[in-house]
Amino acid sequence: MGREDEIRTIAYRIWEEEGCGNGRDCEHWLMAETIWEDKKKSEASLKDSEAEFGQTEPRGIHHSLLLKMLGR
Repeated sequence: MGREDEIRTIAYRIWEEEGCGNGRDCEHWLMAETIWEDKKKSEASLKDSEAEFGQTEPRGIHHSLLLKMLGR
């Protein structure tokens, strides 16, 4: 799945969580972009840490912690 599709999926989930109301599509899209960008930055940071320290963290745990931090 590409960047736009991933953002669209996140925005759709936000829309659902907020009761499927109308008129906030741009706000949901911007929120989804921020979540997507934060996720990518965290993934890049994790890869840098893994390369530097030779440590790995299970991806599932990292992803769920990120979502928890973002309140999703």
